[in-house]
Amino acid sequence: SQMEGEDGEETGEETTPRERRRIKKEKEKKKKVQEKFEELTAEREARLEERRKEKEEAAKFGEVPDSEGEESEEEPEIMLKDVVISDDEEDDEEDDMGDEEDETEEEAVDRIRGEISDRFDSDMQVISQLTSTLEDLNIPRIPIDASRKPAVVFYSLSQQLRSITEFRESLFAQCLAVRAKQANEMLAKGYKQSSRFGRWDPVLLQEGIAIQPYQSAGRLTYPVVYRAHTYFMSSLDNRQKFMDNPLHFLKLSSPPPVVPVKLAIVGPPKSGKTMLARRLERDHGIVCLSAGEAVRQFMSQFPSSNLTKEMESHLRAGVILPDALVIEALEKIMLSQRCQTRGYVLDGFPNTIEQVRLLTEFSVIPVQIIELTLSPKEVHWRATADRHSVDRTLPLHDSAPILDVKLSSYKRHLDVVRGHYEKEHRNWNVLEGGRSKWWLNDMCAKLINEQLHTAQRYLQKRNRGDAASIFGLCVTPAECESRLGEFSHYCPVSLATKHQLIDCSFETTMKFTAEYRARYYKMAGQAELDLFLADAHNYVAPTAPHLLPDQLPRYVAKAELKMLFPRELAFKGYCPVTYVIGNKRYEALKPGSKDHVLEYAEELFACLDEETMEVFLKQPWLFHATPLPAKLPPAKV
Repeated sequence: SQMEGEDGEETGEETTPRERRRIKKEKEKKKKVQEKFEELTAEREARLEERRKEKEEAAKFGEVPDSEGEESEEEPEIMLKDVVISDDEEDDEEDDMGDEEDETEEEAVDRIRGEISDRFDSDMQVISQLTSTLEDLNIPRIPIDASRKPAVVFYSLSQQLRSITEFRESLFAQCLAVRAKQANEMLAKGYKQSSRFGRWDPVLLQEGIAIQPYQSAGRLTYPVVYRAHTYFMSSLDNRQKFMDNPLHFLKLSSPPPVVPVKLAIVGPPKSGKTMLARRLERDHGIVCLSAGEAVRQFMSQFPSSNLTKEMESHLRAGVILPDALVIEALEKIMLSQRCQTRGYVLDGFPNTIEQVRLLTEFSVIPVQIIELTLSPKEVHWRATADRHSVDRTLPLHDSAPILDVKLSSYKRHLDVVRGHYEKEHRNWNVLEGGRSKWWLNDMCAKLINEQLHTAQRYLQKRNRGDAASIFGLCVTPAECESRLGEFSHYCPVSLATKHQLIDCSFETTMKFTAEYRARYYKMAGQAELDLFLADAHNYVAPTAPHLLPDQLPRYVAKAELKMLFPRELAFKGYCPVTYVIGNKRYEALKPGSKDHVLEYAEELFACLDEETMEVFLKQPWLFHATPLPAKLPPAKV
């Protein structure tokens, strides 16, 4: 067989499965024969060793061994060979019999197919019986096509089992989807009650949307009845999410208070102001108001008012309406219920500083102002496209000369208006008017959501009596100055924790300003603001560890120092900060600079530089009463 295997390897011929099995059996047979041979050899050696020991004992007693002993030593070896050979022959006979009984490859394939078919039929019969039993118990069956790829099968299985794995807490919750008319009738007749979410969508609340869904006669809503309450969803997808796991959404906190949107959109002609404002009105239900629209609405709603008669007299005379009349009409329209609840968006208004002043007088302050930027070339290109549009039926004032006049007027007043809002309210936002309308709508929705989140957090904290940040609420510097608390412009947290006076008057953005008990407090940074918001009670009177001292240090300019002549500098003009920090050594006496003079406790102190001046301003009580040493450095000539 070895020769045949070698010949097969040399010729490169492929062996059949039967030959491979025969070669394998021969190898196993040789291995067994070798093991048997080693075993018999070990037994023979053991017997020979016993015989040698017997001969040695016999020799000690003088006994003569038999002459047949020497011949018997050769008998085990001959018998061993015979036994091994006989075993080998028997194995060959068994292998020959096994080879005769081996089946062919086709027969093996048919046999295996038959076994698989029989097992499949038996398994399907068991599955059929099990399915009928589960159906009787109202247990659903989930069919999965296992012939596809494993990843697809796993995804299909996970999707089918979401109601059990992801929504396990709501496994036995039953929700009923009803039409809006049925939901309103059940609420009106008392069959069902309104939930604590009211008209808010719980799914949108979980996603962080602060704008209440707009529900009107022309907009679809998707109510869901769960137990004794009715919940209103804004879309089919949200309704399905709620019905899959209602208990998850019921764990959410109650919705925040409704805050109206206050927005203004300004920009050059043809920048898309009106289109964007109308889209926001359609999506969120806020009122879109332009100057002309406000005048028309007021004149139609209040035709007999004195303001209407005054505006009609100007219009009959063919003159432009004064800004005062337009803004007064605008302020009256904003008193409507929809403006007070949903909010408003001003389309292309205000454009001049006079209009800004009048709006402020009537307390009309947009919380967010969006400026749409557009190049003059793009303005004229859009105007040309509009003039040749097939949808245009009426002539408009958008010729090239008129657009140039409008652009010139807009640019002339833009910087002043922008500077006012950036300084007073810090609510000016710039967007590229050349971007797509979807991008502009998403950015406006993001700004509105941030504005409402800020206002809602402020109202919630104020209603609980906690401290709240006023950043982003359009508080003017004058209002902040008038409502400062007992610490004025100094940080109460730094004074309480570090016993340092930190002047925050330079911070005009109010990013670190908080309101507590109707008073405003300024902080030195974000860390101090977080501490104050967490526990403001420990940093204000009467529980604060340190109150603001009566005498405060202040910087004295060089020009003011000349006016204070002949007042002399305290500490002989030396810097008290370097002397105290230097452990009051002679070498630490440094002459102060007249550019860094401070006044404290009716005395003037000269510091070495800005760094030492900042140290003195934080803790002046450590330096002002320090006595001078007896020996002073010689005066410089």
